Amino acid sequence: AAFADTIKKDRTQEYAVVKTDLKSDYKTRPLKAAKVKADKISQLYATKVCLGFGNAWTTNASIVYNSKRSKTLSYGLLLNHFSNKYDVVYSSSTKWPDEVKNSKNTMHLYGKKISASHVFMANLDYDRRTANWIVQNPALTSDYIGSLNRFAYTKFSFSAISKELAADKLKHHTTFFVSDLNELSENQIHLSTNLRKTINGLPFSLEIELNDYLNYNNLDSNVQSFHFSPSTSLTKYGFDFDLGLEFHYFSDDTPFEIFPQIKATKELVKDILLVYGGLRHSEQRHTLKSLSDVNPYIHSYGTNQAIFSGNAVLQNLKTTDTDELYVAMRNVLAKDEVFEGSVAYGTVQNFAHFVVSDDLSYNRFSVNYIDVKQLHININYDKKINEIIGLNANANYYNWDKVVYHKPKFICAISTPVNLRGKIKVIPSVNYKGSRFSKQEYLGGDVTPLPGPVSLVSDLPSQFHMNLGVYYNYTKNISAYLKLNNLTNSKQD
Repeated sequence: AAFADTIKKDRTQEYAVVKTDLKSDYKTRPLKAAKVKADKISQLYATKVCLGFGNAWTTNASIVYNSKRSKTLSYGLLLNHFSNKYDVVYSSSTKWPDEVKNSKNTMHLYGKKISASHVFMANLDYDRRTANWIVQNPALTSDYIGSLNRFAYTKFSFSAISKELAADKLKHHTTFFVSDLNELSENQIHLSTNLRKTINGLPFSLEIELNDYLNYNNLDSNVQSFHFSPSTSLTKYGFDFDLGLEFHYFSDDTPFEIFPQIKATKELVKDILLVYGGLRHSEQRHTLKSLSDVNPYIHSYGTNQAIFSGNAVLQNLKTTDTDELYVAMRNVLAKDEVFEGSVAYGTVQNFAHFVVSDDLSYNRFSVNYIDVKQLHININYDKKINEIIGLNANANYYNWDKVVYHKPKFICAISTPVNLRGKIKVIPSVNYKGSRFSKQEYLGGDVTPLPGPVSLVSDLPSQFHMNLGVYYNYTKNISAYLKLNNLTNSKQD
């Protein structure tokens, strides 16, 4: 139903000027011009320091510094630290426990400059991850002491973004970065640009990307890649279409690939129900950096590690290509209740998973690649029950047509944040990880040579962890937190 008020007010007014003299000697003082003041902006803090400690010799710290408001220049520094150490006793017959140490230290330094025509950004990142497994048995040789995995990574990047506002003018977002892993053990040189321009009312974009991957200890992994992707957007038959083509070239044995990118979007109910789907392609070039981010206990020969085995095991670095058909939806169920879900099915070439390689003196993981067909279902649910309690849930289900090692088929996380007048926030959460297959390959070694490689496939049980976080805001400047992890004391491997 719709209505319109057609009544119009008559705002005309007739007046006449009367010219007269009031015969007064009173002199008026001229009024000063009124001053309009803007609303007082909220206060900014330039520095934030957070310190924490816990059992298992856990230490946690972060320091943040950033410049205050500026129209042309901003910069900042972020430092993070985490480390812990604990003893592992596998059975009552074990006399000496193994000592496990982990640490992760990161630094992010950034600067942003805004000029009349461009926005310039520079970033410097440093990431150092160590994973140390020390055998405490004094009967063993000292070679076992200090079996350290260390991955130190540095990256410098620079970006330039044009501020051109006219639709028919060419706009760009250009990025250049150089990265280094472990003192020139691995480098990546990257140059990319995203060009955008409107032609005959249609927006066109062109992505161009060049990469040079260098591995100085495994020359077979040195590869150059070229990525070229034009795309456009249009509206037809009530759908919004994003159409593009992906061109990928690698200098190794990877075949040249051309793949379409198609996405169709339909808003069935405005601001309530949105559905979209299509065909997509993604790729990931595996490096020692990407593998160590997932698994810090990978074989790391040639990356300046503390090693003591004569068998040089080099990681096989390949590119994972994923081609899949997908459909997704976003449904606003209520004012503060949103459901999102997606289903994707496709093929994955060079699917990466890990196997344990044990030569009886140095036990680490190696990456392995297989071609699989993959089904992936993702569900997200967020609800604000009332002013105090909320609910957040996320679940992922995977199904492969082949056996995959050290990757669960089902992962679920649920949390119910409780906010008490903004002063106290309590976040209980549960995390579930399904069972996984584990494959261990005994390669033989310096201690007891085996007649040949032997493989053992076993099951890793599912994991269920219950955690609790309590956060207290004393003032705007001071707060405290308490985190209790694994309240059920689960000890599943």
